Amino acid sequence: MENKYDKFGHRLALGISVSVFFVYTFLLYAPLKLYIENKDVLWFNFDATLTVSLIISAIALVIITLVCTIPKRFIHAGVCCLLFALALGLFIQGNFLNIDYGSGVFDGSEIAWKDYTTYGAINSAVWAACLAMPFAFYMVFRTQWRKIIMFSSLGLVLVQVVILSSLVVNNSGNLNKITYEVTRSGIYELSEKDNTVVFVLDSFDEEYLDKIKKDFPNYEENLSGFVEYENTLASGSGATIALPSLLTGEVYTKDTTYQNYLNEIWEDNTVYSVLNDSGVDTRIYAQTEYFGADAKDDIENIVDYMDTSGAYASMTKTIYKYAAYTYAPHYLKQYFWLDLDTISSYKSKNAYTLNDAKFYSDYIRAEGFDYTEKYDSAVRIYNLDGARSPYTLTKNSIKSINGTSLEEQIYGCFNCLFSMIEDMKSNGVYKDATIIITANIGNKDMTQHPLLLVKESGKSEGYEKSNAPLSIFDFAPTLVSSVSKDYENYGSGKTFYEFENDATRTRYFYLNTGENADTRIEQYSTRGEAGDTEKMRLLNSFYSTDEITKYRLGTSRTFQMDATANMYCVEGFCSTTGWRTPLAGPQAQMVIPISSIPNDAVDIHVYFEIHSIDKPSECIIYANGRQVFSDKLDKSYVSEGLNFTVPASLIGNNNTLNLSFAFPDIDDAEMKLDQNKRTKTVSFKSFKMYTQ
Repeated sequence: MENKYDKFGHRLALGISVSVFFVYTFLLYAPLKLYIENKDVLWFNFDATLTVSLIISAIALVIITLVCTIPKRFIHAGVCCLLFALALGLFIQGNFLNIDYGSGVFDGSEIAWKDYTTYGAINSAVWAACLAMPFAFYMVFRTQWRKIIMFSSLGLVLVQVVILSSLVVNNSGNLNKITYEVTRSGIYELSEKDNTVVFVLDSFDEEYLDKIKKDFPNYEENLSGFVEYENTLASGSGATIALPSLLTGEVYTKDTTYQNYLNEIWEDNTVYSVLNDSGVDTRIYAQTEYFGADAKDDIENIVDYMDTSGAYASMTKTIYKYAAYTYAPHYLKQYFWLDLDTISSYKSKNAYTLNDAKFYSDYIRAEGFDYTEKYDSAVRIYNLDGARSPYTLTKNSIKSINGTSLEEQIYGCFNCLFSMIEDMKSNGVYKDATIIITANIGNKDMTQHPLLLVKESGKSEGYEKSNAPLSIFDFAPTLVSSVSKDYENYGSGKTFYEFENDATRTRYFYLNTGENADTRIEQYSTRGEAGDTEKMRLLNSFYSTDEITKYRLGTSRTFQMDATANMYCVEGFCSTTGWRTPLAGPQAQMVIPISSIPNDAVDIHVYFEIHSIDKPSECIIYANGRQVFSDKLDKSYVSEGLNFTVPASLIGNNNTLNLSFAFPDIDDAEMKLDQNKRTKTVSFKSFKMYTQ
């Protein structure tokens, strides 16, 4: 007579239970948990990992369930016991048994396996117990072993669901990273017929044009057909505000995260989707950080390297090899060891970077522009350094390792521009081209007065000046107006060509400012001259947050545009530039309330990601009054970051960490100065605290 447990339904119930335990533990929970814990190292994003893991898990679940269910009696029992044993061992290893080997994973160095003999013996004993346990249940509890294994499987799956859900919620804002980039593809390629060429200098004040006119005797001849708009107001201060708002006409007001803002302004119905729909080949050469995910749909030289052939295969291999390394017994880990080559990014070797000397040398090496018949119309937007410090450009547009001067920098910049303009003239495309030379920001006062030089299509003679009250917010509608009359919904809704000399209009400017925890964007309006700061009127202030939130150990906080770390700063932190926050003067301080600290925590590890060393300086750090770090911060710390540990016993019952930074090389008298006028020492990008 057939045992009731040999019936298909009973076999299926047990088979599904142990299969779900194994599949969820190793094929879904493991890669997702490991991704979250190592998101700063891995090059792919969480959504891609989740999609691949779900697909693999679904397929594996069907196959493994069938393998467990189809056999009968002893074979069925043996297969289910073995699968449960493996899943149990993986669960215990991945969550409780792993130790810090010191190095070797993700840093390219070999692990000294022979130094862990004792640990290996203990680890092997635990695994042996896991493998023996379900078979012991089968032998001892013949009538109950199925229920024990089924409920144990489902219970441990539930535990992991709770853990993973908590990790996802706690890291929800930091999971999906940028997997697209701006490449140099077609950088010196123009149309034989119609071109719009835009040079956006990172900073260049209208006032500096006087120096160029003086140094270049043929200045007006070089810029024949141009109009110099002397009364142009920037859209905002700092490239993080100014460049995206110039390109799209949309400004950041801290009502969401900075990356969400970028994603939103590059979504449907942008300036560039209009150009793309009109058959214009559009390419923008600026750093990837200024773009949202959908920009790749309309900008020809922006690519998503997750779409690269083999990218998903490499991602899958990487994350599952790391899962195997993490969840395998000690003596098997060496077969799944990862080095830097294993996790290498699919980023191209052709990414665009802001480097005027390289931009010009590559242009010379390419023997100038290449004029093509592949498309009738082209838009090219080049973001260049311009008058941005540090000054390294010579008058011949070559980089000097010893540095140059402001005068040489702006001369070298225009030497490059004039060469390209002469190229277009020599090849017969100049007259029909629209050429714009402008800047994100100026360099004086509130950086609100950039240069703006415009040559309309069809013009090639003379040089004019205009005092028309223009705004950089007029750029986006001007670009759309070349292909459509429906440009009112972009930027200011007005083009460069709609304002007469000495007209009056209200213009807006957004200033990124504040210090310490007070980071904000201020909105100004003016009806006066762009260079007259006394006529600027403050309308609104936009803040990232209104209250300090407690810091959760293990999370990363940023000193960049979102300023989620700046809320803890009480002294010595300047306003964020968007990509970094500099410390200035002899003292700086952070007060960090921590949500909770594990009872068994011995040390809290503190890591500051460094953007740059502005002045190599001796630095002493105190944690709640006790010295925890002392060294000279130099350029080596840019790659290494600032690392130190704080004994958990120092934190106290109120769970508040007071970090004090002292820079003995800086004169104490600087504390009497305005904070943004003190000597800048080190610039931070982010910080993170965690326990082992």
